[in-house]
Amino acid sequence: MEKVKQYIDAAMGRIKADLVLKNASFINVFTESIDRGDIAIVGDTIVGIGKYTGDVEMDCSDLYVSPGFIDAHVHIESSMIMPKEFAKVIIKKGITSIIADPHEIANVEGMSGVNFMIDNSKQAPIDVFFMLPSCVPATKFEDSAYVLNAEDLEKLINYDKVLGLGEVMDVPAVINNDEGMLKKLDVAKNKLIDGHCPNILPGELNACLSCGVRTDHESTSVKDALLKVSRGMYVMLREGSAAKNLKAILPAVNNQNFGRFLFCTDDRHIDDLLESGSIDNCIRISIKQGLNPIKAFIMASYNAAKCYNLKDRGAIAPGYKADLVMFEDLKGVNIIKVIKNGKEYKESRDKKHVKVNVKSSMHMDFIDSEIFKVESEASAVNVIKLIPNSLETKLVQRKTENKLGYIKRIIDKDILKIAVFERHHKTGKHFVGFLEGLGLKNCSIAQTISHDSHNVIVVGDNDKDMEVAVNSLISIGGGITMVSGGRIIAQLNLPIAGIMTLEAPYMVAEHLKRLSRIARGFGVRNEYDPFISLSFMALPVIPAVKITARGLFDYNKFGFIKLIVK
Repeated sequence: MEKVKQYIDAAMGRIKADLVLKNASFINVFTESIDRGDIAIVGDTIVGIGKYTGDVEMDCSDLYVSPGFIDAHVHIESSMIMPKEFAKVIIKKGITSIIADPHEIANVEGMSGVNFMIDNSKQAPIDVFFMLPSCVPATKFEDSAYVLNAEDLEKLINYDKVLGLGEVMDVPAVINNDEGMLKKLDVAKNKLIDGHCPNILPGELNACLSCGVRTDHESTSVKDALLKVSRGMYVMLREGSAAKNLKAILPAVNNQNFGRFLFCTDDRHIDDLLESGSIDNCIRISIKQGLNPIKAFIMASYNAAKCYNLKDRGAIAPGYKADLVMFEDLKGVNIIKVIKNGKEYKESRDKKHVKVNVKSSMHMDFIDSEIFKVESEASAVNVIKLIPNSLETKLVQRKTENKLGYIKRIIDKDILKIAVFERHHKTGKHFVGFLEGLGLKNCSIAQTISHDSHNVIVVGDNDKDMEVAVNSLISIGGGITMVSGGRIIAQLNLPIAGIMTLEAPYMVAEHLKRLSRIARGFGVRNEYDPFISLSFMALPVIPAVKITARGLFDYNKFGFIKLIVK
């Protein structure tokens, strides 16, 4: 009651506000205009727009003010750092709220991994909301460490920071009335449900929508985005480290439908976050591509808040949370200050050291280079072909040259061996295939980051180097390893589930940049992120062909296909 009285008295000008942003030019998300006035704040809430005085006043005469940005869909684990550290990086980029899906760590550590992410995020300087992982594993064709069912999700679905069910990637399970999937959808029936619908057919889209799926971040064409919006979906324009679909689908945004579009990063490495940004980067790209700047800021804030029923944020108006971004240039988004919960954000050093009980997540035997030999008497194989700046791939057939019953080489250039090894249950499952387009030469890269089950994935043009790379990963407990000439030339240790580290963001970024420079030096093309592009070659819920520890997976058939073409 007293707080409400204080709001009213400050709004009426009877008492001073705690903080006033004087003479601010601010984004009005309701009128799609830039308005001018004082923004009065009491506690963490905006109480008035007009003429006000405050205990603290900031002159904003030469600044623009926007509602805090919201990342509508992000996997924190892809940054390789802890949620708290992740938040400290992105708040400087104007992001004050995120909707996180912790399915990466859930595939390795189960519900204990989800709880770890939630607990660590409580110390974050931003608001971290969660969508519970719906697909662990992504499909029944994968080998994850854990399987999460509806009973697992029920334990957290009513937690105040949980908004609903994370991206439903197994579309066939939905349209075929899979009982386990239907139970998960039922758990979240009174909350929000995210989708994952690449190249979905109209009938399948209807089925997903009819059971509560409301968002999608996998559109790669204007036609696909417009279909989803026309059926009532919110469509996210994604700009990650590898998946960069923003420019491709931005032309779908128009004056009539822009309220159904929002921004997300999905998977973004820490070096990209530090150097290029997050949602602020999405805004800059969109404006540069011709989108009206005010619409870009609304998509980055109010649209995301509406989509996720975050009714207390996303706008600059009385009664809304005082999460604000102050910047100089409307197009360049040069951020000067960030206000979070009514206070200017200033980074402080942590006195407490975060303790994490780290145990090895590597449960597999050392391998021998003989394992990479591929038996064949035929003259052709199915090959995964990369598509620049996309997570999608093509299925192509290439001719082979054989010797003594094994493939000696692929006749076409720029084709590498790629293999996935199950690492969670010591099953020995593995599969060897071929990858085209990466450009890597005289080097092997192995890593425990391979979406979403996070088994070991390795690529290279030399069986011995691939052996050394995989075995070194086992020795260090997970991460990224690069090998050339039988020698380890670079490593990044990721002891937490094989996908995250306790190191500081800037240190991890420097390690990644060094590894990327080395990878480029060995021929990896600029249109691919060496490590994120590789990691998504193991995710079978993205078209058109991927590789798992069980074999070569065709998304369109939603089943395995033969490697050898007879």
